[in-house]
Amino acid sequence: MKPYLNKIELNQEKQTWTISGTSPIKIDEVQAHYTEMLEFIRPEKKVSLPFETNGNEFNATISLTEIAENSITDNKTPWTFRIISNGKSYPIESDGPVTNKEFAPQNAFYQYLFEFPEGIVTLLSKPKEITATLSNFQLSSELLSGEIKLSVPIEPDTYSAEVVLKRRPFSALYLFHEQEDKFQIGTLKADSIHFKVDLKALTSKLLVDSNNVIDSFIRLKSLSINKQHDFYLNIEPSIKNTIPKEVKLETPKYSKLSSFVTGSNRLSFYFKKSYQEIVSLTSFGEDDSKIDLQFTIPKNFVGCELVIKRRDDKAKLFEYYIEQVFPIKQGLLKSSTTISRDTFLIGNINKENGIWDFFVRSTGQPDLPIFIPSTVDLSKNKYHDIFKNPYQARIIKNGAKNLSISTIPGPESNSNPLKIAVMGSCFSRNAFNSKPYFNPDYKRFFEVTFTQSHTSIFSVLSKPYEGVHIEKYGNMTNNERRTVQDDLNKGFFEKLEKSKSDYLLLDFYPDVLRGPLWLEGGEILSLSYIMEQTGILNDLPIKRLLDHSDNEAFFQEWTTYADKFIEKLLTIMPAEKIILNKGGFTTKYYDKNGVVQEYKIKMRIERNNYFWERLNNYFLAKVPTAQVIDFSKKPYIGDFYYPFGHSFSHFESGYYKDFMREMIYITEREKRKSND
Repeated sequence: MKPYLNKIELNQEKQTWTISGTSPIKIDEVQAHYTEMLEFIRPEKKVSLPFETNGNEFNATISLTEIAENSITDNKTPWTFRIISNGKSYPIESDGPVTNKEFAPQNAFYQYLFEFPEGIVTLLSKPKEITATLSNFQLSSELLSGEIKLSVPIEPDTYSAEVVLKRRPFSALYLFHEQEDKFQIGTLKADSIHFKVDLKALTSKLLVDSNNVIDSFIRLKSLSINKQHDFYLNIEPSIKNTIPKEVKLETPKYSKLSSFVTGSNRLSFYFKKSYQEIVSLTSFGEDDSKIDLQFTIPKNFVGCELVIKRRDDKAKLFEYYIEQVFPIKQGLLKSSTTISRDTFLIGNINKENGIWDFFVRSTGQPDLPIFIPSTVDLSKNKYHDIFKNPYQARIIKNGAKNLSISTIPGPESNSNPLKIAVMGSCFSRNAFNSKPYFNPDYKRFFEVTFTQSHTSIFSVLSKPYEGVHIEKYGNMTNNERRTVQDDLNKGFFEKLEKSKSDYLLLDFYPDVLRGPLWLEGGEILSLSYIMEQTGILNDLPIKRLLDHSDNEAFFQEWTTYADKFIEKLLTIMPAEKIILNKGGFTTKYYDKNGVVQEYKIKMRIERNNYFWERLNNYFLAKVPTAQVIDFSKKPYIGDFYYPFGHSFSHFESGYYKDFMREMIYITEREKRKSND
């Protein structure tokens, strides 16, 4: 009952293959397909092939264009073939290699060869080894220009090209990028490409942190198929010494661009803010009731305000979402602000051991830090109480010699057993497990009312989907079956309201590592590991998958759904009763001998942690009075002997016991505040 291949024919003019063979079964459809594995297994790519039959013999035609448009540009794609008969799938096999030669069409990203691993007919689509080399380079304050040579010949008018500048999340994550600017080169006429980039068109979206690493690429776009690919710009040895340069840019304001050669011999840039000492502090004074500040501000600055921004950790860097604004009185000789302690850092917007930075904001200018010269001494400042808030604050000079605030928490205590709802993952739920590894006595303090596990916020906002008969899939535990069924049925908000929970414990793991699926009927499901491993994924009528290949695009779409999620959540649960577990993956673990090891995928883990922090920061900007559990600065790592399997998502036992202490501390503190 097996279909077999006996012949392969290539038609170079039509750019097609014909595969011929025999099949003892009726043929309803012939398909080419492959399954891609990145962070998780993706839904199958399926291409239906035109075919003819004559008795037991069949011919099927494979379009190079269709294969190319669906293949992977940076790795080989193994396409296999199957016959669909009466709803069942049969792989096309070979009982011996069939003669074929590698085909490498001109002006294509791929080369192709049929192989037969374990007798399965497989078409390998392999990216060509194309390199782009920078052979000439000039950089001025207004223009970036040069010449790029491609390693393969180019026929005229088959590709268009762009120079693309991509920002790394931070310097160590050289395989991953977020924001990008692109600059048109046009249609290519040869493999030697001259380019010019008007630096006045460089946007401020790349100027995120004080110092940003920007990698350079040439993006080739095929004019015959819907495919593009980015190639790093390698440096020709003869010009390597001419690369390092630094220029001041006209726009964005107060910025510099420095070119350099990476350790991999590629062209990159440092895109830096040059904000230091534009605004300076000239005088400082404080007492128990107020803070007095005086500044020097450029005369052309208008509409000035003093802005205090809270730092939110973002891997080894930080970003700002929460801020307070105070008026500045501008005079001919000095500008000043007086801040009453009754209005200073008011509200529950602080965090333990937090840092706030001061800026001056002016119309048409970026927010500028306030430099502290040696003539202003802040070393004797003390911590002061914050009005109606269990924190204290101290004005300090930070490491960059700019004006900041350091905060510390006040003591809180008291607790009673409480009802807890959990939405997220094992990062939050496993602390409420009575195994010795976790917290055997957790039920003395908390009752878990219900758990919404491995569910994306995209999914909870969707309508239910009834097209999966879960009893078909026997390779699931009862807990996994409940997890999938809850994601299909929705009803999170209804369950939360009905549970009358005292608190909701929340983490965003399902959106950090994975992504949502849109179905043909408009429903949205979470692409959990259970969907992936049980085969449910390939049986769904998938219209679209949002993955993490472009985290900036994911983030922008996520924020739209997050806003809707937050709006609905706050109608059920007060913000102060929401506890955000900031989570985070570990890059190290204890092996079976108790020796600390580092995961080989450390960079990918760090990239995921960086993105997780961005989601946390956005949520807390929208719900600033939510409670927070943050273990990012605690020393816990993974453990080979974790009860449910070793993973960078699973920690040593002490993590979960400490987590329980944090939960008790938060709930005791909130109870005391409500009784005051």
